[in-house]
Amino acid sequence: MRNHSAAAACVASVMVAAGALLAQVPRPGVGGIETMSSDDVRPGMRGYGLTVFRGTRPERFEVEVLDTIHNFRPHMDLILIRPTHPTLEHAGTVGGMSGSPIFIEGKLIGAYAYGWEFGRDPVAGVTPIASMLAELRRPRRTPSGVIPGSGIPFDIGPTPIGRPRAAWESLSRSALAHRTPIATAYGSLVPAMTPMAVGGMGARAVQHLAEALEPFGIVPLQGAGGGGAAQPPGDAPTRYENGGAVGVRMIDGDISGNVTGTVTLVTPEGVLAFGHPMMGLGETAFPATIARVMWILASRRRSFKISEPVRAMGALVNDRGPAVVVDPRATAPTVPVHVSIHGVDGAPHTDWNCTIAGQRPMTARLAASVVESALEDTVSDMAEAAWTVRSRVFLRGRGPVEFTEYGAGAEGVRSLPAPGGFELLTRVVDNAFGVVPVDRIEVDLTLRWQRDFSYVRSVSASAAEVDPGDTLELRVLLGRYGTGPELRTVRVEVPRELAGRELDVEVAGGSEVVPDLAEPESLDDLIRNVSTRYPGDSLVVSVRMPGQGVTLRGRVIPNLPGSALDALRPSVSTESGEPFQNFRRTVVPVGRVVLGRDRVRLRVREVRL
Repeated sequence: MRNHSAAAACVASVMVAAGALLAQVPRPGVGGIETMSSDDVRPGMRGYGLTVFRGTRPERFEVEVLDTIHNFRPHMDLILIRPTHPTLEHAGTVGGMSGSPIFIEGKLIGAYAYGWEFGRDPVAGVTPIASMLAELRRPRRTPSGVIPGSGIPFDIGPTPIGRPRAAWESLSRSALAHRTPIATAYGSLVPAMTPMAVGGMGARAVQHLAEALEPFGIVPLQGAGGGGAAQPPGDAPTRYENGGAVGVRMIDGDISGNVTGTVTLVTPEGVLAFGHPMMGLGETAFPATIARVMWILASRRRSFKISEPVRAMGALVNDRGPAVVVDPRATAPTVPVHVSIHGVDGAPHTDWNCTIAGQRPMTARLAASVVESALEDTVSDMAEAAWTVRSRVFLRGRGPVEFTEYGAGAEGVRSLPAPGGFELLTRVVDNAFGVVPVDRIEVDLTLRWQRDFSYVRSVSASAAEVDPGDTLELRVLLGRYGTGPELRTVRVEVPRELAGRELDVEVAGGSEVVPDLAEPESLDDLIRNVSTRYPGDSLVVSVRMPGQGVTLRGRVIPNLPGSALDALRPSVSTESGEPFQNFRRTVVPVGRVVLGRDRVRLRVREVRL
C-alpha cells in the first residue's frame, strides 16, 4: 500500500509541475497568435506594433499603453497607445497605418486605427482584436460561388424617373456620422485617414472624387503613389502578412486609384485589416491587392503612406465598423471603361482604357472620374465648342443600352454633363427588381470647335385668337453665332378641348424637356425610362392641355376627366395613380444642338353653334 501511495503522489507531483510548465507556454490563438482582451490591458504596459515603413516587409515600432476608453463605440473599447519610432515621432498619426497589429507581452491586442485631429503627439487608438474577430466570424449571406454583395439593393421600392436619388446621400450621412469626432479627455478621436493614391487623374477629377469620398474618410491624393506595374515584380509577396500593406483597387489602367491600409491578422478564415470601416458598406466586394510602400510623407495637415499595388489578391468582402475582411480566394466584379475622344488633332492621348470596381454605389462615380480626367487631359481649351456624346452600357444578358446626347458651350467641355449612360448605371446597379451585372462601358465624344448650335430667341403666332381645330402657325426665331437669325415655321393643331380657354405653347430645345414617364414596374420599364428622352438636336413644341393624366402600373394615361381621375386615385388605397400635367408634344428636327426656351399664349374662341 505504501508503495502504491508513494507512486500516486509522485505522479501527482509530476502532473502539477507539467501543468505549471504548460501554463508558461503561449497557447496558440487565432492564426497561431495568442490574443489579449482589452480588459487585461493596463496603463504602462509596453509592447510593439508592426507596419511597413518602406517596401513590403513589416517593421517593428515600440508602443506604450496609456489607458483604455471604455464603451468608445457600442460594446467596443478603445485602447490608447503612444508609439515610439523616429518616423512616427516626426509624422504623428499616419494615414495608411490603419490595421497595424499591436502586441503586448507577445499577445495581439488589436489594430492601430484612430488618431486625433491636429494632434501633435503620435498617440493612437487601438481597436480591440475581439471586436475585429467578431466581424471575421460573422457569416456571409452570399451563397458560395456568388460574388459577395452583388444582389443586395438599397431601395425597397422603385424610384420614379426624375425624382432625385437619395441612396448615395443617405450612405454619406451615415458614414459622416460614424466619423464625427468623439470628445474625450484626450481630445477628439476620428478613424485614421484612409489615403487613396491616384495616378493619371486630372486635378478637377481628383477634387470632385474627393468631395464624394470625404464623408467616408477616404482622401484621394495625387503624388501618393500609382497604379503599379502591369505584371507583379519578381520580389512581390505572394501572400498577405501581419503588418503588411493591403490595397483596395478602385480604378486600374490609364487612370488608377488605390486605397491603402495595413493587415492586422491573417487567419485561415480571412484577413483582418484597417481596424475601422473603409466605407461602411457591410457585405461587399472590391478588388484587393498586396501593396508596396514607397515613403511616409510627414505633414502638419495629414501624414500618409505613398504606396502602389504590386499583386492582385482576393477581394474585400466585409466592410464594417471594427474592421474590413479580405478573402484571398474571392473574386470581385470589375467593369472595363473605354473613353474615345475625337476632334482634338495632335492630342497625345485620345483613347483611355480603365477598369473600375463593379460595386454599387461606386460604379457610376468612378466611371465619371475616368471620363472627367480623360477630358481634362485631352481637351483643356477655353473655346467655343459643340459636342456629341455617345455612351453605351453593356448589360449582361440584355445587350447594350445606347444614349446620344448633344451639347455646346463657350468654355469648351469643362462643364460637360454626365452622359445618360451614367444615369443608367446609377439606377441599374442599385435597383429594386433584380441583379444586372454591367459588362463594360463605352463613351465616345466628338468635338466641333465652333459655336455649332442654335438658341431659341423668340416665338410668335400668326394670329392673336384662334378657333378650336384650326392649324396655328408658330414662327420660331433661332439665333446662331456668325450668321443671321433663322426662321422656322411650326404648325400646331389647336385642340378642340381648349375652346374658350387659353392656348399655352412652349418651344424648347429637346434636352430641356422631360418626357412623361410612368413609375417603373419592372427592370425593363426602368431601362426604358432612363433611355427615353427627346433628342437634343431638335425643338419640342409642348401644348398645355386641360385636366390631368396619371401614371399607373407602368402606364401613362393622359387627359382624364375628373371622375376617372378620382376613381384612379382612391383615398383608401395605397396603389393609386400619380397625377401629371397634360401636354401634347411635337418634335421638330433641327440638325444641331438647340438651347433655350420661349412660350406664347393665345385665346381660343368659344365654339358657336
